[in-house]
Amino acid sequence: MNLRTLDACVFADVPVFLWGSPGSGKSSVVRRWAEGRGYRLTELAPSVLDPTDLLGLPYQSGDGATRFAVPDWCRAILSSPYQRHLVFLDELNLASASVMSACLRLVLERAVHTTVLPEGLRFAATGIHPSDASTAQALAAPMANRFAHIEWKGLAGSEWVSALFAGWPLPAACSPSDIDWHPIVAAFVDARPAMADCYAPGEGWGDEDGRAYPTARSWAALCRALPFAGSDEDLRRSTAEAVIGQRAAREFIAFDRAGGRGWSGRR
Repeated sequence: MNLRTLDACVFADVPVFLWGSPGSGKSSVVRRWAEGRGYRLTELAPSVLDPTDLLGLPYQSGDGATRFAVPDWCRAILSSPYQRHLVFLDELNLASASVMSACLRLVLERAVHTTVLPEGLRFAATGIHPSDASTAQALAAPMANRFAHIEWKGLAGSEWVSALFAGWPLPAACSPSDIDWHPIVAAFVDARPAMADCYAPGEGWGDEDGRAYPTARSWAALCRALPFAGSDEDLRRSTAEAVIGQRAAREFIAFDRAGGRGWSGRR
């Protein structure tokens, strides 16, 4: 289910963050997914980068204005703007605070200073649980709210052996539906107004600091992602958990199953 949730979110242009233990195969999964889905992979390691590696070095142009050089990794993407691209930020939560801020701007604005990145660009990141490494940190709330968070448990023994010889598994691609989820989300938020935007460290609907929680941004992301879950209820649930957090997702899925107060047209 992890990879199918990854499918639904990335296809819907919702940046994805895979959490897992060191050596569990998170990076291999992302690389295999990009290869199998036809995305050109741009892999960056924020833990060994400087902010200028991501956003470019400043320089003074002939007219006296300060401009920023376009980084090589960005030039490679701009050279093929009509191809599908996946920017992969590997072990993002090991980066310094200044690099994390640069990554936040990159993911939020989809631009490198004044250079706008192609529309087909998508983002994925991986991270290590803070309990597994002393240098790993929880994501700050603004960064956490821009990702769908997926727990990567790794592969079972037999699956692991198969992956070593045949490559990492890749499920069949999601079959998107034409369901418009905006009405049911609007009805749910109307019925639960406190959940429209309810970040509160330690006491909000987020399951833990640095993970998903419901805001206007994450509800909009969920409306984009759920159609890619099709009619698969398990995939709908896992997608909602990734985007708005487990507790909020349980409330929302229960509301949808009950028919949704003041909402009609999907059943």
